[in-house]
Amino acid sequence: MINRPTRWYQSLTLRLLALFWALLLGAILAAFASAYYLTRPPQAEAVGSDFERTLRPILEQTDNYELLQPGRLLVGEYRVVARHQGGADDELEMTPGLSQEVARAAFNLMNSNADPQQIPVRGQYVAGPFPMGEARLIISRPLSGVEVAQMAERDDQELLPNLLWIAVSSSGVGALILGVWFVAPLKRLRTATREIADGSAEPNLARLPKRRDELGELARTLRTTAVELATSRDAQRRLLSDVSHELRSPLARLQVALDLLDDEELRQSRHWIMLEKDILRLSRIIDSILWLSRLENGISKLEREDVSVAALLLELEGDLIYENDIYAGRIIQPDCELPNLATDPILLRLILENLVRNAFQYGPDDGKVFIGGKVTSSHLQISIRDQGPGVDDDKIDELFVPFFRADPSRHHGAGVGLGLSLCQRSSAVLGGRLEARNHADGGLEVIVEIPR
Repeated sequence: MINRPTRWYQSLTLRLLALFWALLLGAILAAFASAYYLTRPPQAEAVGSDFERTLRPILEQTDNYELLQPGRLLVGEYRVVARHQGGADDELEMTPGLSQEVARAAFNLMNSNADPQQIPVRGQYVAGPFPMGEARLIISRPLSGVEVAQMAERDDQELLPNLLWIAVSSSGVGALILGVWFVAPLKRLRTATREIADGSAEPNLARLPKRRDELGELARTLRTTAVELATSRDAQRRLLSDVSHELRSPLARLQVALDLLDDEELRQSRHWIMLEKDILRLSRIIDSILWLSRLENGISKLEREDVSVAALLLELEGDLIYENDIYAGRIIQPDCELPNLATDPILLRLILENLVRNAFQYGPDDGKVFIGGKVTSSHLQISIRDQGPGVDDDKIDELFVPFFRADPSRHHGAGVGLGLSLCQRSSAVLGGRLEARNHADGGLEVIVEIPR
């Protein structure tokens, strides 16, 4: 299947950038709108009845116009702000020292042809124009406490809903677009990945492979990967089955040959007993390696049983001494009491035997192998240390890489470098971990940590 690259105009990155740019622009516009709302000039409204009621007797006496100078207090707290005689050549007279906001409001009201209106400015109402014959007046009075509270409440009632509506609608639209374009496809890809991990060769990707952006490209790649993984998994399972058959057949024939030996004296021989035991152990090792592969591939599940670690170490020491007397007295067992583990005895024996053999192989000819134990509330740590030269610090992490050998030129009898890799895989299957480090007293120390 051809996986065509995404064209620039189909790029999800470009779409997301455009979306974020639109959301940012919307947020900026909303901020400017809010700032304008908070700083907008006060709006004119119909003049209150108190102006008409209080000022009517004064305004009806047109002969008193000359007495109504700008800045003069009329009655109570009502004051003349500006006046205009009504002629085309007459200038607008204003109270000296007016603030810019009050002067602007008075000028706008004076030039208005509408009925008298009032504008709240700087803690006062500026109202007008009030006719006095042919002349017109602009009057002001201070705002009362009740009026100030009412205006503040009205502003809050108008401002908060608008800001909340803008914020909710903008975030809602942005979340919807992101959900459709980005989050929903990611959830589908996550679900498909889990299906592949469970062994599916045809994960449910819905319409994702038909998309022309990066997510569609990823979906098509994931679909191809699922098929390749399924094919590889099937091939590996067939290989495990074939190898299992080919390895078990010679061992079965050896076991049959031993059983056919009808010599009671020979059967009592220590060598015959050890040979039978080694055939059985070799069969179990092959089974454990094949089982390890099956566990790692999810074909089988781990079965645990109660294992005495101390007895397992003593059995391992006895088998090594029988194999070669040079191991006698060179294995130093732990000086602490080791608890039983609920684990797989075959894999645990495989780990410990490989580590002990490696310690003898890379230590001096007469060197010892020290086995230590440390018990915690949840784990058992078993350390195995040799008396060799150790490993360069920059190569310790590579010890668990398959086919890596730290210094094969100094150890001509060394293996192919699979032992530690196999131990690490086995400990991972058992839920533990493996760690290597150079010991302060010399030699390489490998620590295996197994859950209790």
